Amino acid sequence: FNGMQALSIEKGKWILLFLASMIASNLITGYVIDKTSKRLLFGLGSAIFSSALTLAFIWINFNDVYNFSILLGLAAGVSPVAWGAYFTDNVSPEERGRVMGIAVGLMMPIAQIFIISDPFEFISTIENKILIIGIWLLITFLILAFRSKEKTEKTKPLKKRKSVPLKEIALYAIPMFLFYLVSGILMAMVFPTIQDNVSSGIVYLIWALPFLLGAIVGGVQLDLRGRKFPTMVGLAITGVSLAIFGLVKISVGYIFIIPLAIGYSFVVISSFIIWADLAPEKSGGIFYGAGFAIINAAQMIGLIIAGTSFGSVSSSQINSFMLFSAVALFICIPLLILAEEALPRSLIEKRQLLDYLDGVKGKFARKKSD
Repeated sequence: FNGMQALSIEKGKWILLFLASMIASNLITGYVIDKTSKRLLFGLGSAIFSSALTLAFIWINFNDVYNFSILLGLAAGVSPVAWGAYFTDNVSPEERGRVMGIAVGLMMPIAQIFIISDPFEFISTIENKILIIGIWLLITFLILAFRSKEKTEKTKPLKKRKSVPLKEIALYAIPMFLFYLVSGILMAMVFPTIQDNVSSGIVYLIWALPFLLGAIVGGVQLDLRGRKFPTMVGLAITGVSLAIFGLVKISVGYIFIIPLAIGYSFVVISSFIIWADLAPEKSGGIFYGAGFAIINAAQMIGLIIAGTSFGSVSSSQINSFMLFSAVALFICIPLLILAEEALPRSLIEKRQLLDYLDGVKGKFARKKSD
């Protein structure tokens, strides 16, 4: 978009269309996947098609970008729902935090590696960045496509789960909605402003790497202590970081992006596994479809609240929105206190016992080595 000399309002319009089409795609995919049970087929097909569309972006002109955004959103909305349903069926509840923490944690520093590539002439051009991303994704998912058929065609739920009351679903869904509404504001105005005032290398160090650390630690804590407490800790850290960031100047406040990234990652991991915890048998697609639709709708509304702009803004604008965001996040905590624990108590106690035994084994091993 910068290469096309697009205004921030034009970038915002493109992202709004992209998110709106993703919402439709999420909901339709969730319903269809549960009817057909073809999780991997949908996931791989969507990923490969989205990769091909990413490559096509090199050759489109500015007049076509809005139609392209709708097409890309429809394609990209399938994959997370399909993989979420597959994740629900094939990863045990007491391991979901760790698996998702590692996967999503690694995604962030890999996805943002290009923000520090400007000194390298070959990588810094937008066409080459798109080419590398598209080919990288295409190769990754082609490798996954050639897994043995025995493992990919039949998936069985690990454990039957009864339907969860609508009230409990709402007590988790509302905090996730508010969190991603704040996320939409952050992505629209805060991060572009920071990138205009701080070097790319610093942005990478204060956001991508702390996010990786927080995602892995958060995933472990979500399996060890249950879903509620680590999520509330993440919301509290994020809210305090945003409040402080809103009160100080950008030249100093960007340091508080480090705790923000850690707290933010806790909630992101929680938001990606909670739909698996709440979903009854054979409903993973519907729950992930609705869950990602909530996430995308919240980000879209956050972008609208930010004025549908996607770019650098003044310090006064950031300050007012950050204080609003901090309040919104703290509202989430009482709702989670009222919700029942999504991870069964027996699984929490089992994980804590296993961690304790691992610690005892480690002590004996160290004594023997001494």
